[in-house]
Parts: sequence; structure tokens; C-alpha cells
Amino acid sequence: MSISDRAEQGFLMVGRFFALVFALGIGMSCALGQSPFTFRMVYYGPATDSAYAAEHHVRQVIKTRDSEDPDWGLWVHTMHRFVPADLIGKHPEYFAERNGMRVPDQLCLSNPEVLRITVDSLRAMMARKPHARYWSVSQLDNFNYCQCARCHRTDSIEGSPSGSILLFTNAVADSFPEKVISTLAYQHSRKAPKLTEPRPNVNIMLCSIEEDRSQPIATRDQPGSFTADLREWASLTHNIIIWDYVINFSHLVMPFPNWKVLQPNIQLFRDNGVPMVFEQGLSSSGGEMPEFRCELLAQLLWNPDINVDSLRTAFLHQFYGDAGVYINEYTHLLETELDKSGKALTLYEHPQSHKDGYLSPENIAKYKMLFNSAEAAVMDEDTIYQWRVEDARLGIMYAELEIARAMPHAPNGLFEKDSQGHWRAKPYYVELLNTFVSRAKKHGHRLLHETRNTPDEYFADFSDHLRNGAVNHLAVGNTITFAVPPAAKYNGGSADALIDGFRAGNNYQFGWQGWWGKDLVATIDLGTIEPVKEVETAFLQDQASWIFLPSVVEVEYSNDGITWSPFGTQEIPLAKQQGPPAPHAVRIAAHSPVSMRYLRFTARNRGALPPWHGSKGDCWLFCDEVVVSGNE
Repeated sequence: MSISDRAEQGFLMVGRFFALVFALGIGMSCALGQSPFTFRMVYYGPATDSAYAAEHHVRQVIKTRDSEDPDWGLWVHTMHRFVPADLIGKHPEYFAERNGMRVPDQLCLSNPEVLRITVDSLRAMMARKPHARYWSVSQLDNFNYCQCARCHRTDSIEGSPSGSILLFTNAVADSFPEKVISTLAYQHSRKAPKLTEPRPNVNIMLCSIEEDRSQPIATRDQPGSFTADLREWASLTHNIIIWDYVINFSHLVMPFPNWKVLQPNIQLFRDNGVPMVFEQGLSSSGGEMPEFRCELLAQLLWNPDINVDSLRTAFLHQFYGDAGVYINEYTHLLETELDKSGKALTLYEHPQSHKDGYLSPENIAKYKMLFNSAEAAVMDEDTIYQWRVEDARLGIMYAELEIARAMPHAPNGLFEKDSQGHWRAKPYYVELLNTFVSRAKKHGHRLLHETRNTPDEYFADFSDHLRNGAVNHLAVGNTITFAVPPAAKYNGGSADALIDGFRAGNNYQFGWQGWWGKDLVATIDLGTIEPVKEVETAFLQDQASWIFLPSVVEVEYSNDGITWSPFGTQEIPLAKQQGPPAPHAVRIAAHSPVSMRYLRFTARNRGALPPWHGSKGDCWLFCDEVVVSGNE
């Protein structure tokens, strides 16, 4: 059976489950009245099927370049569609001013020409899609809103950058009274303005991206919280669509036990008069247990007061057959262990964030036992149940691999020493990687991150780490001291992380040591005089997270720790980052080995962020293993 055939069979069985819900009397409100929400979209693969969407009373997900829904001419992050960024050379005044310079990241919304061009562009777009009612006029996906004198004055009076955005959106809406103009209340613009009210035909798309998913949103209602912002917007208008998020976007298959907060969050939206809800998961194939999440969300959007425990039990038993009892226990155990840890659950965190909580080695061992039982329970049943259990297990396999990569010193780390004392990858993890990737591809997982990282790319990267992530060199096991120690929250996991023999990956949250606005100056004592031919390291570039490459890397040497001589220098030009976060290798080599006992390694921090970055503050400098090599 092909992947598409299995998916179709899955949708049909979920549809039969929908009928089962009625038979069980679990509380579908279509028997009692209408849903409180007029717009219900669950952004998951099952909802791309028209029959599934109709049976579950949700809008079918139809992803196009412009939108997710036929009623919407444009969806979100649309400003660049009206005033293209390449106009900045001829008309810099159209674009946001940041740190005294114009950047193409956002528009200057107080510029009347920007309004005129936007209205003209939008009118032309509407002529091509006359039946679309909703049109998004919304900020781009960054924090670089305009701070020119006029925009800044407006936002200061309004108490939020939403002030200039809403004034602009209202002006656009005045030109199209027969349409609904939607704009984002997102990140920097989430707080409602003090004075300006939305026009009747202005829709506010209010986004919950920052929220902790370990507890209901309503448990946080202090000033500045999402709950407080929701109430402020609801006092101004009920033409609101909530954009809620229900998945870890950086690690799509990672176990993400947010199921218990879905109901209270949706009830919060209803109780504040919100008529429209968009629940963002993953519309393409893949992700963690998408059928289960889609079912919960669809049912809750129709009836926020449904009995979730009964629904969960009924669905899991129907969908996984005799394995359902174990999958049910697994989902409850994830929730219980997350609660016990007291840790937040956020949208972009690495599994390593929960290595001492619900994804601890001890807990992963429990989950594996439950999946062993689940697989055994359906061994002689219909192969569709075996298929589904195998797919659900991918999350635990992924978490186990990623935590092992992030914890090289731990007993469950990726590496072990061979009989000669050299590090090597543990065969268990080599096999686990092969199994995970082959199954991920078999089950149609296209990406492991929201925008990148196919299973094949993941395999290549992880395999390279298995080969090269552990390295034996002259500095390992010796001592390192710093003129300024790394930041406490970015210490690489140990004081000697730069000479522990383990390389980091692409994620700054583990393995890297970081300095904010300070130079890295480290002195390595090799213990004895050694011939050194090369010093090699890597620096992380992740400019969206304020992490920049150093301007200069210098290596000096000494035999007494007092008198120093130059070993080599490398300058690194400042450039805007292209592509995703990635290490940048630096190698400084001598023509022939140089005898030394002490090595001083200096990386110059760039200091203040460059004006074109858009933010004010200092750069972070992140360094990986400093590999000191001799004659070999």
C-alpha cells in the first residue's frame, strides 16, 4: 500500500471515528446548537481532505501562494507584496528607519506614498480575485518596525507599535468598505493601542506565538500577558481571529505534550467573544501524531466543552486498535512528567531543554517500553494499526537521538571510547539513526523543521556528527582559563567545553560557549611542551539570534605563560547571513610545528550590532571546540 493510500485509509477511519463520537455521546455540540466560532481552521494534514473537513465542521486547508483559504485573498506577512523591497535604492523613505538608517525589513507606515502604493497594489490584486473577502495588510515576520520620528511619535502616544499599524490599516480599509482588511497583532504589535479603534471592516489576527504550552494561557493574566492583550483587543472589537500554535516548529516530530491546554485555551478565546480561530500545526505529511491533534482541535472548535478525556480514549482506541491503551498511557505519562518538571513548553525549543524532565533518559525508557507493548498488541492485527504505531514511535526515537547528541558527557551520550582510548560512535545510535530516517521517509515525513531539514539532510548531518563530533587532540584533558568567562546560560555544559573533545552542532542552546559584547580570550595549558601545527575551531553564525562571527581570531604561544609570540591571525569580514544558522570554521596553521606549552586564543567580538541588523545592543560570540593538532 502506498503512502497516499494509507493516508486516504487513515482519513476514512478517522471519519468513521467521527460517527463513533455520536454513538458514544461524547458531546458534539452540533446536536445542541452551533459552534461559537464562525471560522474554524485546523492546519493539519487530515484537514486538507475535503470529506474530513466537511465531517468535522472545519474549513478545508487549501494552501496556495497567497492564502490558506479561498475567502482570503492574502493571508499574512504581506507588506512586501505591495511595496517591494527592491525599491529601497530609489525610495529609502518608503521603508522602516532603524538606528538611523532605512532597512527593507518593514515599511514606514506614516509615509503617505506607502499608503497610496499599498491601496493601488491591493486594488489590482482584488480585481484578479474578486470573490475573496478577506485581505491581509500585515507586518513582515521580524521586529524591525519603523522608528522614524513620525512612526515613533504615534507608537509612543498609543503605547504600542500596533498604533501606527492600525492607523495605516484603517486608512487602507476606508478605501475598500466592501472588503475586510486583516492585520496582525503579533510579537511587537500584540498589545492593543490606547486610542485608535479598528474600523468595522478591519480584522485583527491576534497571535499567541510566545506562549508557554505547559499551562493554559489564562493562568497568565498579568499586564503584558497574552490574556491581558486579548481582553484589551476584545474591548475594542470582536472582529478577531486568533492564530494559535500547537506544534514545535523546529522539531516537528518531537513529543510535544500540550494536549491538556488545548481545551482551556479555546475556551478562553470563546469567553472573550472571539469568532474565528486558526490552529496552526503542520498541513503537509509528518509531524507528531497529527491525526490525534487534528481530531482534538476540530472537536473542540465545534464544542469547547466536550469531554476531552473520553474523546482521547475513544479516538486512540479506534485509531490504534489494541495498541490504543498503551498510546493513551503514553500521552498521559508525557503530560504527567512535564507537570512534575515544572518546565515551560515552547514552540522552538530543542528536546535537550527537557533532558531532566519529561524527556529524561529514565522517562524515555518508560516510553519505549509502552511502545514495545503497543507494537506487540497489534502484531497479529490489521497492518494499518502496526503502521500507525510505528509512525507514532518516531517522536521518541528522534528525542533519544537529539538528547544523546546534546549530552556527550552523559552515559547515554553518542560516543564511547574504544580499546585504544579513542572516541567512537556507539553502534546503538548508528542503528537508531538508520531506523529513524528510513521510517520517517517511509511514513512520508517531508521535513523535520518547519522550513528545512529533510530526513535525508538530517541523516547526512547526523552521520557527519557521528564521524567527526568527537575529536582527540592535544588540549583534551588539560586546563583552560578565561579573561572573561562565558555567560552562565551559555557555558557549553562544562567549564572545559572548548577542549572537552566534543564538537557542537547548529543549535546555540547546547555545546557552545557564548560571550555577549565581550571578547573571548582563553589560555590553554597543554601540561608539557608540545609541537603544534594547527589550531582549528568554529564560530556560530545566527544573526537573527544576535550571534555574529568574530572580527578577528588570533593565536599566540608561550613556554612560560609570560612572554607571548604570534602563531597566526585570521580576519573575518562582516556580512549579512545567508541561509540557516551554521558553524563557520577557522583554521590557523604554521608552516612547521611550533613547540609550546601555553596557547592563547583570542576572538574579537564585534561589539554593537551593525545598524542594518535593526536592533540595538551588543553581538553575541559563540565558540565551539578549540582543536589543537600536532604533527599528525
